[in-house]
Amino acid sequence: MSGRRLARSAWPLLLALTLAMPARAQAPTEVRIDISSGGHRIRIHCESLNPAGDRNPRVPSVQADEVIANDLENSAVFTVSRGWVQGQQPFDVEGVVGGRWEVHGSRVSLTGEVVDFPARRSIFKRDYKGSTDEWRSLVHRFADDVVQQFTGEPGVASTRIAFVARTGRDKELYVMDSDGANLKALTADHSIVVSPSWAPDASLILFTSYRGGSGPQIFVTPAGGGRLYLVSGRPGLNICPSYSPDGRDIVCTLSQDGNSEIYITDARGGNPRRLTDNRAIDTSPAWSPTGREIAFTSDRSGTPQVYVMDREGGNVRRLTYEISYTDSPAWSPRGDRIALVSRTAGGFDIWLVNADGSQPRLIVTGGNNENPHWSPDGRQLVFSSDREGNRALYVSDLSDRQPRRIDTGGLAAFSPAWSPRVNR
Repeated sequence: MSGRRLARSAWPLLLALTLAMPARAQAPTEVRIDISSGGHRIRIHCESLNPAGDRNPRVPSVQADEVIANDLENSAVFTVSRGWVQGQQPFDVEGVVGGRWEVHGSRVSLTGEVVDFPARRSIFKRDYKGSTDEWRSLVHRFADDVVQQFTGEPGVASTRIAFVARTGRDKELYVMDSDGANLKALTADHSIVVSPSWAPDASLILFTSYRGGSGPQIFVTPAGGGRLYLVSGRPGLNICPSYSPDGRDIVCTLSQDGNSEIYITDARGGNPRRLTDNRAIDTSPAWSPTGREIAFTSDRSGTPQVYVMDREGGNVRRLTYEISYTDSPAWSPRGDRIALVSRTAGGFDIWLVNADGSQPRLIVTGGNNENPHWSPDGRQLVFSSDREGNRALYVSDLSDRQPRRIDTGGLAAFSPAWSPRVNR
């Protein structure tokens, strides 16, 4: 549910309330691959890890093979062929990924390596060690390092995604790895949760919940699970929260003064400052990566449109006039683009525009596609869609490829939020 829809649905309640009361790395070799690929994916080949050790390492090494290949394919950087799949041999590839997988007792060691092709000179080699319970984490780290070796920036395999899942009549907060593994419920309130948002260090998740029967309030929870804390329970709407890039402030939508407006509070929810002052509904605020600007949705022109303002509320300007009925803005990590949702005759599409509103580009269409959020490297968007019938989460790599569906264990999934990179 977008902030705008929530604002609309809660409007009668708002009126009533208003009337009632005011391993250490090995140095890479000098061999490097030219990746001036012009936006095209790089062909890379994965070979099976060589298993060794004292606990039948073959089975987990086969699982690790698939996780590495999937991580690289899902990075939006590579097209991956798999050496263990019949007919998939290295062809026109720029690198081969492999290594050694060794298990001793409860410890596992991965020596990951990338070589060029066909010369097979080592490009990158690194050791990753941990407990057997951490094996997926080790594999994700290797995959992210392979992406960094080719692009200069780490991949996103080690990141997580928070989202809302519907279970019966309830909507609860969940978190999972970016590939859908390690699914975990963070709430079990038998209430309704919407609009999760990560802290800049990925340690906390802000969200709105109707728990307690006091209307929509803003809460925060540790990303690993634990006690919930109330951040804003002011009269009326308390929705669409997100931390500023430095983590010191929260931007959100409140209606404590009688109308749905954009506010900034401190990180604990105190000292609210009103940024908008308009008879229209203003909601769905999104920080720019610098924290100096905020995009938001307003119907001040008669229909919902995305606007941008300075963080103090000044210099308000409409983002685009070429797309109608726009909502749910999401600023790219580099600050150069904004993703947004536009209503069409057939549902909701996802568009990209430059940060000044120019050059609109349709990214996702077909069905109802909502709540886009960027991956931390800005190469992909995660969003909720009913394009295949049931509501689920999908990822677009911003190309003409079909979006990739994320396995959420069969749960109907909404409102995804991609975490920042986690410290390793």
